[in-house]
Formats: sequence, C-alpha cells, structure tokens
Amino acid sequence: MQVKRFVATDMRRALELVRQELGSDAVILSSRRVREGVEILTSAANTPVTNAAPAVSAAAPAAATEAAVFAGVGGNKSALSAREIHDEIALASRQRMARQQAEASADEFLGSNQVVNAGIARRNAAQTEPQNAAPARVQTAAERYGLLDDVAPSSTNTSKNSDEIGQLHEEIAQMRELLEEQLSRLGAPPSGPNSGQVASLIRRFERMGFAPNVCEPLLKQPFKSRVLAKAWPEAMARMAKAVPVIDQDFTASGGVFALVGPTGAGKTTTIAKLAARYVLEHGADKVALVTTDTYRLAGHDQLRSLAAILQVPVRVVDDNNSLSSVLRSLRRCDLVLIDTPGLRHGAPELKQQMAQLAGIAKIQSLLVLPANSQAQMLQASRHAYSAAGLSGCILTKLDETASLGEAMSCAIGSNLPIAYTTNGQDIPADIAPARGHQLVATAVQLAQLSQHSAQARG
Repeated sequence: MQVKRFVATDMRRALELVRQELGSDAVILSSRRVREGVEILTSAANTPVTNAAPAVSAAAPAAATEAAVFAGVGGNKSALSAREIHDEIALASRQRMARQQAEASADEFLGSNQVVNAGIARRNAAQTEPQNAAPARVQTAAERYGLLDDVAPSSTNTSKNSDEIGQLHEEIAQMRELLEEQLSRLGAPPSGPNSGQVASLIRRFERMGFAPNVCEPLLKQPFKSRVLAKAWPEAMARMAKAVPVIDQDFTASGGVFALVGPTGAGKTTTIAKLAARYVLEHGADKVALVTTDTYRLAGHDQLRSLAAILQVPVRVVDDNNSLSSVLRSLRRCDLVLIDTPGLRHGAPELKQQMAQLAGIAKIQSLLVLPANSQAQMLQASRHAYSAAGLSGCILTKLDETASLGEAMSCAIGSNLPIAYTTNGQDIPADIAPARGHQLVATAVQLAQLSQHSAQARG
C-alpha cells in the first residue's frame, strides 16, 4: 500500500490537495490536527488497505467530510464504525443545506446590500466565497429609498445635492439660533424672507461685541446665498468695509499730533512707539515731544525718560510756556507728538485742554481708546474728547481684551476713522496702521477664544 501524507492550513485545502494528487477516488486513512494546520494520510482507491479505518472518499462534500473527521475531540476517527461515519456525514450535509437555505431566504427578503445597511451583521462561512473576492458595494440610503434619478449622476447634480444638504443643515442651525435669541430676548424676530438668516448673523456679531444698531444696517441687503455658512463671510466683508480707517500711515509724513484719551488708555506708550518708528527711519533730529500734563505729580517724567533714550528734545507746556510758543520753537522738527493728561469726563480742566488743542489749526488730535473698556465708557470718552476736533482714533490694548466689537462699534457709530492699533508693550514693534479686514478677523478670533474658554470652564 502506498500511503501519502498531505498537510494544509485547513481541511478544505487539504482535500483539494488530495484531489489534485490522487483524484476523487482517493481513500482517506486518517486525519489529525498538527501545528501547521491539518494532516491527512491517504492511499489510492485501488490499493488494498490492511487494518485501516473505514475510508472516506475525497469526493464527499468539503463541509461534510470535515464534520466527519472532526466531529469529536482529538480528531482521529479510525475508531468509529462505518455506520457512525455515514450518519455524521449525512447530518453535516443536512446542516449545511439548512444554513444555505436560511441565508438565501435572508438575501431574497432584504437584499445583499440592505442587509448591511439595516445593521444585520451576517458573516458568511469561509467555504462560501473566495478569500480574494472583492467586497460587495454597500448601498447608500439615497439608493435604498429611491431618492436618486434614473440617469447617472453628473458632477453638477452632485454639487447641487451637496449645496441642498448644506443649506438644510444651515437652515436648521438658523432655526436653533433664532430660537435661542427669542428665548433670551423674549421679543419678535425681524420680519422678511431672510429674517432667520439676518437674526443668526446679528447674533454672531453681538457675540463679537458689536452693537445691534451697527450690525442691522449692514444686513438689510439680501445675501447671495441663503446658506448661513456662505452668507457669514459676505457679512464679515460688509463689516470690514464699514469700519472707517485711515488708509495711509498717518504720522509717516510728519506733522503735529496730539494724543488725547482717558487715564490709562496708553497715550504715552503709543507716543513712544510712534516716535521710535520715526527716529529709526528719519533720525532723532526730526522728532520732538511735548507734554501738557502739569496736573499730576511728576506727570511728565515718563516722557522725559523716553526722550533721553531716543535722544530727542522734550518740551513742557505750563503757565510760562504756552502751547503755541512751544510749537513755534519746534517748527524745524518734522514730527511733533503731544502727550496730554487723562482727566475726568466733564472736568473743567478737560474742556480747557480740548479748547486749547482745537484753537491751533495745525494740530491733529487722535483719540486713544483702550479696547478692553466697556462700550459705555468708550462712548463717553468719544463724547468728552470730541471738543478737540478729532481727526481719528487709535485702538490700544488689543492683547488685553476679550472682545473687540465694542471699540469697533464706537468707531463705526461715530464715523471716527481708526489710524493705528496696538497689541503689546514692545517699542516700536507693537503698533500697526489699521486695516478693516484685519480688525474683523481679530474680532472673530477673540470671540472664538472667549467661547472656548467659557466651554472649558463649563
């Protein structure tokens, strides 16, 4: 008797090797599990077998043969009788047929793709499909419920569907924001076809600190898109265009400038930055500093220290030296910067100071507004210092504020152009000419940071 040994990873592969080598009439003598997988000992069907266990034909169904060989624990079926092996083969065949019928019924009822979409995890046996077969395409929800056209979708249709879905999401977001606004204000929303969109945009600007009377005029005109995500950039562009700014570097060409504003607004530090920039570009002999602060004890000492560092002249306006005479003595200087005291709103000294500045035509007054102040304080400062004949304003302390909309609303509402913005104490680095789009972008960033901080605390 010629006995051959076959080893494979599983019984199916082992039987396939037997068929290829000995044909379908081969006789299986024994089988057992080994480290490599499965071991089968066989002989040709026409070879007599002595003292061998009842043989199993290799032509039997794979699952039935495997069940006949491994129905018990231990693996070797040589001890079983021919009747027992026949019964086990028949049982395995019936079980496999029943399983196939159940799977076919499930496929017919749900569809092969809908089984996956419905969340039914059906795992096919390894014997029913090849290992390298391509996975079945998963049916989308739109296909399952017949939401697609009969024709093949084009790129235009895909883009249109994407826009419609995006619009649906944005409309839901608008409804949510509108509901929140109604609950918070207990008032009626704006009327009109785009009332929901306008209300959502106004709410976003209010979160940035902008006043409603500043936002609403900008949003009266309809937007190109009803989708909030697309209307928001257009709304920000309108806001950036509405911000009044001085297009050029205001002090770069020289002149006489007086910085006015409340105490602690950053007037002296801003003068230091402007003076240092001009000295670096034109030289120290072209700049002069003037202070009218004789109300505070040693109020001009800081300016004297700055002048000593920059090596520029400094003059003090007092009872013996009027502002006009001091300016005449500095007529050879291209840039003269005047530092003024911060006084209480409504104080007689403040009115006298503003009248003195307004009386000299060549002086251009700039209101210094700290961005970290409340909206009411900013409006009060603008009203108090407007007697000086303001040419513009400077927004300071952008690095110390959590919201920029209040200061921008003050400038927009009073049509007071913004000349510079400052965002730190470094001299002369932390100052730059104002740009509308940069201010709006900074306001958005500050609002996002404030929202993230609130969420982290919550």
